[in-house]
Amino acid sequence: MKRDRSKTYVAFFTIFLWLLCQESLAQYFGKNKPRYRTFDFEVNETPHFKVYNYLDNPVLKERLLKDAEKWYTLHQSILQDTIKFKNPLIFYNNHADFQQTNAITGAIGTSTGGVTEGLKNRVVMPVSSSYAETNHVLGHELVHAFQYNILRSGDSTSLGSIRNLPLWMVEGLAEYMSIGSIAPHTAMWMRDAVVHDDIPTLKDMTRKMYEYFPYRYGHSFWAFTAGIWGDEMIKPLFKATAMYGYEKAVDSLLNMDENTFSKMWSTALKNYYSSYLDTCSTIAIGSPLATKSSSKTETNVVPTISPDGKYVAYYSEANIFTLDLFLADAKTGKIVKTLSSTSRNTHIDDFSIFESAGTFSPYADKFAFVVFSKGQNKLAIVDVANPKQQKEYVLEGVPSFSNPTWSPDGESIVVTGIVNGQSDLFLYDLKSNKVKRLTNDLHTELVPSWSPDGKYLIYSTDTPDSALSENTVKSSYRIAILDTKNLKREIIDVFPTAANLNPQFSQDGRSVLFLSDRDGFRNLYEYQINSNEVYQLTNYFTGISGITSLSPAFSLARQTGDLVYSYYYDNSYNLYKAHVTDFESYKVEVNSKDVNFEAATLPPSRSLIKQEVNKQLIVFHAKESIAPDSIKPLPYRPEFKLDYISNTGVGIASSRFGTGLAGGVQMLFSDILGNQQLFGGLALNGEIHDFGGQFAYINQKHQLGWGASISHIPYRSAGIRYLRDSLKIGDEQLPVTNVQLDMLRIFEDQLSVFAFYPFSMSTRLEFGAAAARYSFRRDHYNNYYYYNAQVYADREKVDAPDSYNLYNLNAAYVLDNSHFGIAAPFLGSRARLDVQKFVGAANYYSLTADYRKYHFIKPFSIAFRILHIGRYGQHAKNRMLYPLYIGNPVFIRGYGARSVINSISPDGNYVDDLTGNHLLVGNVEFRIPFTGPERLALIKSKLLFSDLNIFFDAGMTYNHVLPVERTEENELTLSSTPLCSSGISARINVFGQLILEPYYAIPLRENGLRMANFGLNFIPGW
Repeated sequence: MKRDRSKTYVAFFTIFLWLLCQESLAQYFGKNKPRYRTFDFEVNETPHFKVYNYLDNPVLKERLLKDAEKWYTLHQSILQDTIKFKNPLIFYNNHADFQQTNAITGAIGTSTGGVTEGLKNRVVMPVSSSYAETNHVLGHELVHAFQYNILRSGDSTSLGSIRNLPLWMVEGLAEYMSIGSIAPHTAMWMRDAVVHDDIPTLKDMTRKMYEYFPYRYGHSFWAFTAGIWGDEMIKPLFKATAMYGYEKAVDSLLNMDENTFSKMWSTALKNYYSSYLDTCSTIAIGSPLATKSSSKTETNVVPTISPDGKYVAYYSEANIFTLDLFLADAKTGKIVKTLSSTSRNTHIDDFSIFESAGTFSPYADKFAFVVFSKGQNKLAIVDVANPKQQKEYVLEGVPSFSNPTWSPDGESIVVTGIVNGQSDLFLYDLKSNKVKRLTNDLHTELVPSWSPDGKYLIYSTDTPDSALSENTVKSSYRIAILDTKNLKREIIDVFPTAANLNPQFSQDGRSVLFLSDRDGFRNLYEYQINSNEVYQLTNYFTGISGITSLSPAFSLARQTGDLVYSYYYDNSYNLYKAHVTDFESYKVEVNSKDVNFEAATLPPSRSLIKQEVNKQLIVFHAKESIAPDSIKPLPYRPEFKLDYISNTGVGIASSRFGTGLAGGVQMLFSDILGNQQLFGGLALNGEIHDFGGQFAYINQKHQLGWGASISHIPYRSAGIRYLRDSLKIGDEQLPVTNVQLDMLRIFEDQLSVFAFYPFSMSTRLEFGAAAARYSFRRDHYNNYYYYNAQVYADREKVDAPDSYNLYNLNAAYVLDNSHFGIAAPFLGSRARLDVQKFVGAANYYSLTADYRKYHFIKPFSIAFRILHIGRYGQHAKNRMLYPLYIGNPVFIRGYGARSVINSISPDGNYVDDLTGNHLLVGNVEFRIPFTGPERLALIKSKLLFSDLNIFFDAGMTYNHVLPVERTEENELTLSSTPLCSSGISARINVFGQLILEPYYAIPLRENGLRMANFGLNFIPGW
């Protein structure tokens, strides 16, 4: 029963080549994780850790290793658990280096102090400008290492049990075990919750974790739980939650339901902190500049007022998608302009905002701040009158720094720099570009500021007072004054054991303004230099604070005495302006007896239960540690280990045509630093012919990443035909109907190499080459029916197309600094210029030029796209290549319906309008965030996330050179007809896993309304 199969072969062949040659338009953008430097790690082994680092500072390295062992001992005693392998610790010199780590996938922002991943139990973190903060992060992350180990080694738990643990329980425990119950920053949050009667239940914390910060509220939860039931309740409650969820765990172990516990905790917070309301104020002094009510944003931080008091610069989320640097009028608070933005300055990876303020020049004509760019910190100086004039400077030998302060003569800028993990002050000469080291010791120097005459620098330091015990892990900071000529330092002895931060000279230089938590609150104080007297200027129930406890939170105008400060209130950071004389000051004592942290203690403040965590933290640095000879150097080995394995399974099915199998497995391996990755995948879906697999290797150690893959992939396609046939039964030919399944298998055997070179987080180059062989197998599955009864079935292997080879070279430039909204990009831009060369069975070039721009005009976005896809060369018009089809709703909506196609060309000859080997598309879309987050969407919703869109699509296809024809009037017109449509759509984000776009499109042509049609897309907005 031979039949003519040539048309079928051509159809299968051309469709497959079309699928092969087209890029996925939804997946060829994306931001980068650049690797600007290559780090040569060395390895040290201690009794419980294998430590990877490149710190060229033996003293600091030994201190870190010893403190890691102390944390291990503390956590082991509380959690009653032992990590039975040498837990990996990976240290980076600074945060800029840390952001380039390959041990953690995905981008790392400036707010991330460290990460612990559960697959290899790696703790990955940088050294920060303050050793106390570095040590806190180390203790915090090692709690996570024990948490993962408990889950992994439990009889009834696994790493998958993490889904039962709410984030506040995981992060809160890490905070409690690394800080304890005396926690000024967390206590400030809890006092704010009390004064606003907004103490969440455990259910609120779980379901609204973006409203109730898991670190702070989780910290308070564990301090309360341990204070009532003791630290011995920590591990049972944690494990029970991992097995059953927090509600059942609380009910079974604490003998009360979740609601009763929440009320008990809330009552404790209110009873404890409300007693301070009578002696403290909640009303901010001064005029509001940027508050939660005026700016509609909760984050307005690290303010800097100009020397003349006219302007204030600060970081804010006023643009919703990014924390940008704004310039505002210091009288009205009105934003004058955006000084800098990562969406505008695409070469900037991020701003240093959490513990670093900026600085005005003496004449307020320029503003300097710190950015992350090309794997290091750079000093950015922007012209205040014309922010587009922004220059960046590298401080030679100082790869990481913060808190620049401009000298009164305008000739230099001083910063806190980190070199080999050590924090010191450095002076940068703006004329010579030379860097001078001002301090050189193991202690921290934070937030420097000049005296009005330019002779002195004042700053905070963790230099200990020899007369006081420094065993506790609670960070304390003293105020120091440095003579910039002879580099002699003088310590101001006020409030020992307190955190005295952000010091600045007064307008006349006779006193020092600073922040202190000496009574458990963060308030503003003034130190009179001549009299050694201290006066308290504010008495706030919450406090003057930035996002972290070390963030600069106020700024003083040198010429006017005006002051701008960040006041934490109503779960937001608000900026207020006042003059120094506006505060009602009163004298306070400066000795240790006047330092009291009761208001900074998390209730219950006086527990009758023995709390081992608090006890051990008090004597942390006095504890015995490992001997130096127990630290052993080891050679570096990659140590490839399994990172991920997919769910595996196998299924078997049998029929008259044979046995079918289904199953597969995917595995990912990487080395300990994540520089090299191995991927392997095997899959079987059908018969043995349908067995496929792929293996790939990626090397990410250097800025130029590269890799290779080899694969055998089967593709199946099928069609059903109804044929009249005859079947011989005995001596008779019985007329039958053959319901024939025509199955074509295409086998791709491919070897490819690829490389990628990221210039920044936004731009990269891609290169690649591939060699592939395509072979075919065709089978007919015949089902013979006599009337409605099946009488016989068989299978036959029939002729298939000849095998062929296809080779490909490609290169692309990619830009993506966009910011995603609810279901599509809302801000920034995207671009891709992609050139490919195909040889072998098809010989041609492919060019893709795609540019997209998104203008966010709060709360809407206007999106533009111009796209060209073209084929050039010998086989560009070859019939073997499936033509480009512009009716795809990815390009133009409204031209996919058959009724529309028939209306365009009733005789069915519509190929010239909808297909060709060149495609040109333009789109404009007005995007309205409809339901979702309150700050972005028109209607607040916690479950339904959607946007509404009004669109205009236009495009055309043509062959080679854009064809034109001359009319009788001697005018040139297009011979291919441009297609246009307009309409509305809604995009619905289904739990972040799927985006649906139902749309109603009207073709803009004659009788367009009659051709209007509905459609549905399953991809994010372009």
